Amino acid sequence: MHGTTTLALIISPLLAYAATHSVAVGQNGLSYSPNNIKAAVGDKVDFHFFPKNHSVVASSFAKPCVPIQPDGGIFSGFVPTAAESPDVFEVTVNDTKPIWIYCAQAKHCQSGMSMVINEP
Repeated sequence: MHGTTTLALIISPLLAYAATHSVAVGQNGLSYSPNNIKAAVGDKVDFHFFPKNHSVVASSFAKPCVPIQPDGGIFSGFVPTAAESPDVFEVTVNDTKPIWIYCAQAKHCQSGMSMVINEP
C-alpha cells in the first residue's frame, strides 16, 4: 500500500504541471492568437486552423520567414479549410528556448503572421 501512495505522490505533481496552450491560426485574419506563449517543459501547444489556408513552421529570430534547415523541426503542412478545421497540430515543448513560428502560406509571414513560444 505504501508503494502505491509513494508512486502517486511522485507522478501527480508531474501531471499537474503539464499544460495545454491553444492557439487559433487565422481566426482573426493573418494572425496567431495568442501570438506569445510562455510554456514549460512538457507543455503542449495545440494549433487550431481557421480559413482559408495556413501553416505552422519553425523559423529563427534572425530569419523570421525562412524555415529552420535542414530538418525544420516543426512543420504542420498546409491546412486548407472553409471553417474551423477538425485537424489540430500539436507541439510538445522540450525546453524553454524560444520557438519562433510563422505561416508559410503566400505572403502571410511578410504580412506579420508570426508568433513566439517562450520569448526571451
